[in-house]
Amino acid sequence: MKPLLVTKYEEESIDWGHTALRYAIYVVGLFCISTGTVLQTASGLGVASLTCFATFASRATGTTLGFMIALTYAIYIGCQALILRRRFQARILLEMVFAFSMGYLVDLIASFITVSPHGIVAQVVCMCCALVITAFGASLMVDMEIVPNAPDGLVQVASEALGTTFGNVKVVFDVSHVVASILGSLLLFGDISGFGLTTIVSALFLGRIINVIMGTVGERAQAAVWA
Repeated sequence: MKPLLVTKYEEESIDWGHTALRYAIYVVGLFCISTGTVLQTASGLGVASLTCFATFASRATGTTLGFMIALTYAIYIGCQALILRRRFQARILLEMVFAFSMGYLVDLIASFITVSPHGIVAQVVCMCCALVITAFGASLMVDMEIVPNAPDGLVQVASEALGTTFGNVKVVFDVSHVVASILGSLLLFGDISGFGLTTIVSALFLGRIINVIMGTVGERAQAAVWA
């Protein structure tokens, strides 16, 4: 990860303009991910692969989705510590701020967004919009290199450790969430309620969409901040 503050080229002074732009882009990414998460559920075609485990855990414990997202994200931070060990930076703990911020935003946005598409065409459109918004937000946050959201932070650490691309590891990460969630749901409830087309599509393609966005919008965002 790059330093938290942008410095002027070949100088030690802080470039407050580009620093403010960097953090603004990061906040936009956070808002997009939270909004995309809510829209994925609102599509009525099942929950997204990344949040399916939190959704299952929320159902199992009777807590809100936002609370369980914050808790599972804390677990992802612990996994990063296990992988990095001595290379673990205290800065990564700032992902907890993101975890609670996203948990709060998801519950807040869900209370305002009352989208309820009727008909398969409207549902598919809602799902596709949600996935693109989520991928856009994830790309912005990763490219700003401040503090990634905890799941993407774990994927980033794992991809670096394995020497492969972020998107490829994310596909495996998302699919594993789906499998674990379905098994847990079957064991506890005897059904797979909440799982559907969104779950499958996001598991297989969200990482690939992020790769595309990171190679286009993400690179331009980085160029604007580090110019």
